Amino acid sequence: MPRSDRFRGLTPAQERVFELIAIGQSPYPCAERTLIALLDKELIKRTEMAESHPLGVFVRYVYEVPIPVHAEWCGWCEAQLT
Repeated sequence: MPRSDRFRGLTPAQERVFELIAIGQSPYPCAERTLIALLDKELIKRTEMAESHPLGVFVRYVYEVPIPVHAEWCGWCEAQLT
């Protein structure tokens, strides 16, 4: 996990959820407070997706890492390999 100022102070749960979202995986199951903390730090963003279903329309959240944050994270990962 990157240790720049942007990522300093993350809990192990926040690190794990951030990494899952950064590689395109679902963050679930995780505590809602973990997602809220990452949203508050602007490390992830949330988009609402409406899905039609015979019982009605359901809204679910999709999480992603903003491109500048993802680029910083990828740079850190690359540095760890060299």
